[in-house]
Amino acid sequence: MWCLVLVLLGVGVSALGTLNAPSLSALDEHTHLDYAWKISHGQVPRAGDTLSPEIREEWACRSQDNLAQLLPACGSSSSAADFPFDAENYNTWHPPVYYAVTGVLARAVTALPVDLTFTTAARLLGGAWLAAGLVALFAVLRMWRLPHWLAAAAAALVAGIPGVAHAASTVTNDAPAVLIGAGAAWVLTRVVRDGRTGWALPALVALLAASTKLMNAVAILTVAGVLLLWAVGLWRAGQRPKAYRLLLITGAVVAAVGLVAFGWGALQGARTPAGWTNPIGGTNTAPVHGLPLDEWAPTLMSAFGLVQNYYLQPAVTSTIVVAVVGLLAVLFTAAPLLGLVGFAKGSPERMVGWATLAGTLAVPLLVQVQEFLRGGEYFGIVSSRYAVTLIPLTVITLALVAHRQQWRVVSVVVPAVSVGAVVLSFATVF
Repeated sequence: MWCLVLVLLGVGVSALGTLNAPSLSALDEHTHLDYAWKISHGQVPRAGDTLSPEIREEWACRSQDNLAQLLPACGSSSSAADFPFDAENYNTWHPPVYYAVTGVLARAVTALPVDLTFTTAARLLGGAWLAAGLVALFAVLRMWRLPHWLAAAAAALVAGIPGVAHAASTVTNDAPAVLIGAGAAWVLTRVVRDGRTGWALPALVALLAASTKLMNAVAILTVAGVLLLWAVGLWRAGQRPKAYRLLLITGAVVAAVGLVAFGWGALQGARTPAGWTNPIGGTNTAPVHGLPLDEWAPTLMSAFGLVQNYYLQPAVTSTIVVAVVGLLAVLFTAAPLLGLVGFAKGSPERMVGWATLAGTLAVPLLVQVQEFLRGGEYFGIVSSRYAVTLIPLTVITLALVAHRQQWRVVSVVVPAVSVGAVVLSFATVF
C-alpha cells in the first residue's frame, strides 16, 4: 500500500507540473529535449549540432520564461539563426542513457492512440523516474528496520522538494537522480549494516549512475570515499581481509565512473568539429586565473542545504514554496551533523551521517574540477542541484535521527507540509 501511495505521489506531481507549466524550463530543457528526440530517431548528437526542426518549433511555441523576448513567434520561423545561440545543442557531452530511455519510451507513447506530444510524453516519464526513486528509497529505509509509516513519510518528503518536483515534470537528466541516490544509499546500507562486501553490484550502480549524468555519480563516489577511509582504519587495526574487500568496492566504483567519463568523453571528443566553442561559454562561468583559491573557495560550502538553489516556472511557484524551501534548507544543513552526534562512534547509522557530510563537502569541488577540465573555467555559484543524488542519504540520516529521538509528529508534519505546498503550487491553487 505504501509503495502505491508513493507511486501515485511521484506520477501526480509530474502530471501537475507538466499540465500547468507548459513553458520550457530555463535549465536547458530545450537541449535535453532535443537529445532525447534525436536519440529516439537513431541519431547520437554531437557538439555543434543544431536543434531538430521539431524541437525548435516546440521551443518557439511553448516559449521559455527567461528567453521569451529572444524567441521567434510560434510557427513564424524555421531558421536556426532566428533562435538564441543559433539553436545549437550545447549539452551533447552528457552520457546517453537517460536520453535513450526517455526518448525511446516517449516516442513509443506518442505512437499509441493518445493525444500526447513528444514533449509531454517525455515530461510525464519524469514521474516514472521519480516514482521509482521514491519506492527504492522506501525499500532502503525499511532495510534499516524503520516503521513502514516513517519510511513512507521520509520517502514522500523527497517529492516535496521543489527542485526534485521540477526535474520530474520537465525533460532533464536530473530526473533519475532520486533513483540513483537511493541506489548509492542501498550500497552503503548493504555494506555498513549488513556486512555484504561484494564489489560487482556497487560497480553496476556506479556505471548506471554515471551513464545518466556524470554528476549523478556524486552519491556513489561519496559512498566509495567513506568506505575507503573505513578501509584505511581497518588496515591500520590489522583487519586486512575486510579492509581489502572494502578497497575492492572503492576501486570498482571509481573504475566504473572513470570508464564512462573518459570513454564517453573520448568518443564525443573525436566527433567534435575542429575549433568548436561552446556558445554559452562564460554565461555562468569565468576563466580561472592563477591559483584557484580566491575563486573556488567561496563556493565550497554551497551544497549545504541541498534544496536552496532551485528553479520553478513562474506558473507553478508561490510564496509558500519559498517558505518550505527555507525550512528544508535548515533541516538538510543540520542533517549530517545530527547524524554524527546522534549515534555512537563506529555505528552503521553514524556512517550514513559521515557519507552525507562528505558528499556535501565534495560536490562543489567535483563540479569545479569537472568544469576546469572541460574548459579551463569555474562556476562563480555552484548550484546545489548538482548534489541532488545526495538527497536520499540526507533523508535517511534525518529518518534515523527522528526514529531514535522519537520525533513522531515532526516526522509526519514536515513531509505533509512540504508535499502539500508543492502539490498545491503545481495545481496553481497558490
